[in-house]
Amino acid sequence: MAQSSGSEVPQVMSDYFDTRVRTAEPGEALEWLRTQYGRVDVQVDDGSFGERAVGDGAFALRRLLWDCRAEVVYEADRFFFATSSPGYAWRIGSATGEFSVEPGIVQPGNELVGRARETAVELVAFDPAHLTEAARTIYGDDALEVRFDGTGPVSPRMREYWLATLRWAFTQLPLLAEPLVRAHVHRALVSATLEAFPLAGDPRERRASAVAQAAIYSAATRWMDDHASLPVTAEDAARAAGTSAAGLRRAFAANGHLSATPEGYLELARVSAAHADLVASDPTRTTVAEVALRWGFADLPRFIAAYRAAYRTHPSATLER
Repeated sequence: MAQSSGSEVPQVMSDYFDTRVRTAEPGEALEWLRTQYGRVDVQVDDGSFGERAVGDGAFALRRLLWDCRAEVVYEADRFFFATSSPGYAWRIGSATGEFSVEPGIVQPGNELVGRARETAVELVAFDPAHLTEAARTIYGDDALEVRFDGTGPVSPRMREYWLATLRWAFTQLPLLAEPLVRAHVHRALVSATLEAFPLAGDPRERRASAVAQAAIYSAATRWMDDHASLPVTAEDAARAAGTSAAGLRRAFAANGHLSATPEGYLELARVSAAHADLVASDPTRTTVAEVALRWGFADLPRFIAAYRAAYRTHPSATLER
């Protein structure tokens, strides 16, 4: 059984993994599946099995190749959302389906009986606690318990949206060792999944909450962009957007693609304004320190670090060109 992992990844990313297997031995396939999924039973005819799994403690993208006929019985401990090429029929209780016809859900506590026949399965797996935390943030409901009604997407349009998001996520596999990329992919998959599949509860109430948070985020970011030159704080932005500091943080956690915190966004707005200032300034009359101070950065090394992170060059190089 050939197996590899991201052993070259720095220790700071200890929960990141990139593992794979390819085997023609049924016993090795079963051992791998039990290591990866827990309680699994498999009966495999002659042929081979392969899987690549990439992710971390919050989610994983998995591609399984069944170059054989097999029956799988699995008791899920995670949320799985799957699609396949023709050849993977499934049963959960009295519900049945085929992943190539309609993407399907396997929820924690479900027992899946799957029949694979020369097929490829692509799926995203979510840790229940992480998915619940993300859903509570997005919908502003600290009591929300994630559970899905039904076994497929809410509509053909949302099915295509989810499939497109999953396909895009798999194109990011070579980059997922980078924590920021992984966080972006995770956010996109969570949002698409919660929108495309039918969460239990009142969808109108959740939608209203999500729309309200998006409106708070938009109002706060516009206000910060307009007031970046002034000594304002995230609390000032919260008041301008008509919410509390905690409400603003929740709105940023749910919607902040550039920054997950209002403080981070305000700093980015000031760095962006300073960049425009540097581009327009005469280097014989202006210094980097003066521009930094003008935009609220009393600590010059911090400004330089933030500028380099945003523009991948030293601010003096922008000023002097």
